[in-house]
Amino acid sequence: MTGAVAHSRNARLDRALLAALLATLVLLVIKCAWVCDDAYISFRVVENALAGYGLRWNIDERVQAYTHPAWLGLMLAARAISGEVYLTSIALGAATTLAAAVLLVGRAARDAYAAAFALCIWCGSKAFIDFSTSGLENPLLHVALLGALLAVAEERPPLVIGLWTSVAALTRLDSLALLAPLVLVGLGELQPRRLATFALGLAPLAAWELFSLVYYGALTPNTAIAKLNTGLHGFELAAQGLRYLADSLSRDPLTLAAIAAGAALSVASRARLGYAIALGLALHLAYVVKIGGDFMSGRFLTAPLCIATFALAHLPCPPRALGLGAFAALLLAAATPSSPLRAPLDYAQNKLPPAHIGPDGIADERAYWYSAAGLFAPTRAMEAPPYRHISRGHGLGLKLRDTTVVQPIEGIGYLGYWAGPKPHLIDPMGLSDGFLARLPIVVDGRVVRPDKNRFGEREWRVGHYYRDVPPAYLAALRGEAAQFENAELESLHADVQQITRGALFDSERWAAIARRMR
Repeated sequence: MTGAVAHSRNARLDRALLAALLATLVLLVIKCAWVCDDAYISFRVVENALAGYGLRWNIDERVQAYTHPAWLGLMLAARAISGEVYLTSIALGAATTLAAAVLLVGRAARDAYAAAFALCIWCGSKAFIDFSTSGLENPLLHVALLGALLAVAEERPPLVIGLWTSVAALTRLDSLALLAPLVLVGLGELQPRRLATFALGLAPLAAWELFSLVYYGALTPNTAIAKLNTGLHGFELAAQGLRYLADSLSRDPLTLAAIAAGAALSVASRARLGYAIALGLALHLAYVVKIGGDFMSGRFLTAPLCIATFALAHLPCPPRALGLGAFAALLLAAATPSSPLRAPLDYAQNKLPPAHIGPDGIADERAYWYSAAGLFAPTRAMEAPPYRHISRGHGLGLKLRDTTVVQPIEGIGYLGYWAGPKPHLIDPMGLSDGFLARLPIVVDGRVVRPDKNRFGEREWRVGHYYRDVPPAYLAALRGEAAQFENAELESLHADVQQITRGALFDSERWAAIARRMR
């Protein structure tokens, strides 16, 4: 009887501990809540879709200016109900983060101690907390990755594995690098029947790719075309990718430490699942290095962190190691000035010290934008000028709102959203422009537009690839006579016009699609 009472008491204490950690996680997410400039690129698409213009950024052309169809769909539905995007995106991010935490605690963790260890890591990781809101797709990707991992670990049918893989790929297509080894483990023997069932689970992904090909004329988002079609040498990008990891280690050491620990435990487990997790982590980090990382510090590391914490919570590990690990995670987070445990409510204090953007062009994006976009920033709701406060709009965006001008702009997020659907806005970085996305920034061995691309001592800044906008392109958009400087540009422009503006099933459009998919 005494043993049963003690067991019951321990169970209650375990539940209380996990409930306290879950509450702490949610409170940290809300405390650090913000919405980044890039999220408003997708929000403009949401507004245009709800207004009946379709999934478009500029309403007169079909260009996929977002990377995350599943997240966009969630935001579109939530915005239709709530009537606004800022608080809606924060609430959606917090809700999906809580859903991921419940999956981790309720199904992935082998016991309460392992669950507590994993939650301590999430609470202390700057990258994880920063991008649990922000308006980007990270929190939904965490849910999808955990769903896929659990489907494999619990030996669920191939259909379930395929469905979760679809959700992850529809949230970020490049998450397939993380999942590919796990999917192979989950499928086991590659029998035709199991493969066919798995393929059925991929039907949502296949349906989206078919829609994307027909509607947008491409299988990949335009943002990917713009960021991967730069002409920069692979060695340059890889060196920048290594700097991205070094930046994370400097600003947020817990995140990479937890990823390394998860990979080490996965290998040490000597289980097929462990080896698959370790290989997926290695493939993802190799991919991040290959593409040069990102300008948002930590953004591309929350997905492998989610996988690594699953491994730490799920795979066998001595209880003492778990306790020491949780203590070390909290200690490391407490010693990191910008960790969520230490970040003040008034994070940026309406200042932009140089430390927010490092010499390699990698930014603490939440610090940079917090004064304008932080939930608890006292300056967020200020009247403009200086028109940097997203609750009141963007100065240039509001001036353009009722016009039909063709206008080149820089920083297409907040500005593009507040400009509304009428003006045709040209992004020189090509994220929302099908023609400019296909122009490299390196021509004849030199980076074009050095006045825009140069960052400090470097010729270019990762994720900010300015194109040399041909004057003829501006003239053509304004309905004026246009003469391109060479036949190659003229041919590209004609093809992109067909792809983004032509009738969907016109034969000439499909010929243009075939030419530009090579």
